[in-house]
Amino acid sequence: MPFFYSKSKDFLLYTNFKVMYSTLRKQDSLKRLKGILLWMYRGKKTYVLGRDPYSRLESFYRDKLNKDLGIDKKLVRSQKIFLPHVGLNRWSKKKDVVEKLGAIDFPDFIELLPKVYMKNRHLHPQVKIFQGIESPVKLRIEDKESMETLQSTFGIDTTLRVNKTNREQFILEWTPEMYRIVNDLYKDDFEFFGYGMKN
Repeated sequence: MPFFYSKSKDFLLYTNFKVMYSTLRKQDSLKRLKGILLWMYRGKKTYVLGRDPYSRLESFYRDKLNKDLGIDKKLVRSQKIFLPHVGLNRWSKKKDVVEKLGAIDFPDFIELLPKVYMKNRHLHPQVKIFQGIESPVKLRIEDKESMETLQSTFGIDTTLRVNKTNREQFILEWTPEMYRIVNDLYKDDFEFFGYGMKN
């Protein structure tokens, strides 16, 4: 789950999948918490970590939908959620699955988002897990000052890169219609973290 506690610094850090989650899991200074245990930490200073929604979706497309897609690879949930939308199911031949999922280009992916974004935690709006938190300190992974806070104040190594994908393999371009879809679905994320919408 995307909740972490630092005993030495006495704070809670909330994040989301595709928002430095894998990097935070590798930090010795942080302890992962199960959501059911969060009540035990009420009153602790709480930080929430956010990522630009456009960048987060690009990362999902590169990493979760495409990176490990192959005839010899096991399908993961972030790939399976697209099967019904390409005319397949979990019993379909692997060859057909790889071919159809591999044919989903970036505009197709964005067009399918309204049908799948609530079926996988890597695509959920980020604010979904922040509801009910009183006065959290907001940090953004693109913000140099936020990253310096994680490094200097909490001893988190933000230079550690986990699950890195070769960006050059995926040249991604946006259209006004694609921006409109994402702006509508992730409106609360843009507002909560103060990210600007594109059109």
